[in-house]
Amino acid sequence: MKELICLLLLSCGLLGCIARRHHDPDAPKLPITLYYEALCPYCMEFVTTQLGPSMTRMDRLRYTDLTLVPYGNARMNEDGELTCQHGEDECELNAWHGCILEHNNISISLKLIACMMRGRKNNLDRCAKRYNIDVSAVKACKNARSVDEILKKYGEATARVSFHGVPAIAVDNAYDEADQEGLSDNFDQTFCAKYKAKFNKNLENCEPSARSNTIRTQHL
Repeated sequence: MKELICLLLLSCGLLGCIARRHHDPDAPKLPITLYYEALCPYCMEFVTTQLGPSMTRMDRLRYTDLTLVPYGNARMNEDGELTCQHGEDECELNAWHGCILEHNNISISLKLIACMMRGRKNNLDRCAKRYNIDVSAVKACKNARSVDEILKKYGEATARVSFHGVPAIAVDNAYDEADQEGLSDNFDQTFCAKYKAKFNKNLENCEPSARSNTIRTQHL
């Protein structure tokens, strides 16, 4: 009996350590903003093989103030009509992403959006089922408003930043063209370096580019 009690206490102690490790509300957060569009091949690759795995598998989300802006190279003409780089389907998908972001926290939003970006169509229901997420509010959001109305605020946010293409990634609320290659090709490694530079703190499992390239081949 003593052995069993000791084992239970030890297990509880280990679980407590794990819980403390994964719930650190006081950890400083580095702002990361992604400007993207739903059907851009480079955006799809970045979200599913770089950003998603870094935020979830490498556990960077608790150190990140992550903002997603689904608009990219969309344009509003003089008549107030929105056109997207990859056509009407992309405008629709951008709007679905916008409603996801409005009605879910960033952790759930990233899961759904990364899942949807693995295909070139609206697979919200399949993704919601995969993660057991209620998306009724998302559907109500999309059905109640026009695409232009949903994307208006994302267009305004995008217009405040000057970039040459998407994905465009801002760090600490500043976009730097010189950072884009490192962020897009080796996001986790670059994030670790940026975090260390700002907060003088080494994050766990931050390793050289070989490690970063390894997680790139894995899906969220």
